[in-house]
Amino acid sequence: MKKFLISIPFLVNAILGFSQKAERTFEAIQASLLNPSNDVVMIASHRASHLLYPENSLPAIEDAIKLGIDIAELDIRFTKDKKLVIMHDKTVDRTTTGKGLVSDFTFEELRKLHLRIKDSVTNEVVPTLEEAFALAKGKILIDLDIKQADCVDSLIALVHRTKTEKNCIFFVYLPEYSKMIKEKDSLLLTMVRTGRTADVPVVFTKTNPEVVHIDPSHYNDTVVTTIKSNHARVWINALGTVDARAAKGDLGAFEDVIGKGANIIQTDQPALLKAYLESKKRYYSN
Repeated sequence: MKKFLISIPFLVNAILGFSQKAERTFEAIQASLLNPSNDVVMIASHRASHLLYPENSLPAIEDAIKLGIDIAELDIRFTKDKKLVIMHDKTVDRTTTGKGLVSDFTFEELRKLHLRIKDSVTNEVVPTLEEAFALAKGKILIDLDIKQADCVDSLIALVHRTKTEKNCIFFVYLPEYSKMIKEKDSLLLTMVRTGRTADVPVVFTKTNPEVVHIDPSHYNDTVVTTIKSNHARVWINALGTVDARAAKGDLGAFEDVIGKGANIIQTDQPALLKAYLESKKRYYSN
């Protein structure tokens, strides 16, 4: 494969150039999600844009919006007193100044902690999902990675109350959950994760998600064709090796996840992926 290598000056200019372009409208992002047959590859920023800001933080969401990214992936949990907050791990140990299970903290207790980025402590606090919605509404899609099944009803209620139905994609691991969510509100958007080729057609016998999450183990022509023929988008991760290669300047590494037809890519390197897609005319023009 021919590598797409970039120099540091090129990279800096490309990233700085994003802020100088007119932002795409949210309507364009939404329309693209619902039109999987187009040539656009959409970008999902893993735990929002967290290279310069704490993961799953409000500044990380703001940065994803400024970069012009389509989707911010956020992890959703309950506090002890059933407040919906954004936190990936079961415990607060890795990402905050505290220790213990998220579910053992009341929201008031959790709010006293500060978020970390790598080894540094910041002034940022654990955000509520409602705060994230206030930032994202009408600007960026939110992938709701639901870490606790018992919070789905509260999630739906919050989406309805904040009128963010068009912003949210409910990420579930079984098609039955997608079916349940759509029975509660047929306008809600869902994504179902699959583990093998045989799982993919089964999804569409039970529900009609807007997105199907696949893994490299079953990234093949049959799977891509099945998903797109059912009017859904194909989501795959660039996390790990692909992102690491891109961070070293080999943007052609992204072809490993784009080449067979996936059209939503989740990455820890959203600015680099956007630079590559724009060079290939596979992203939006402003």
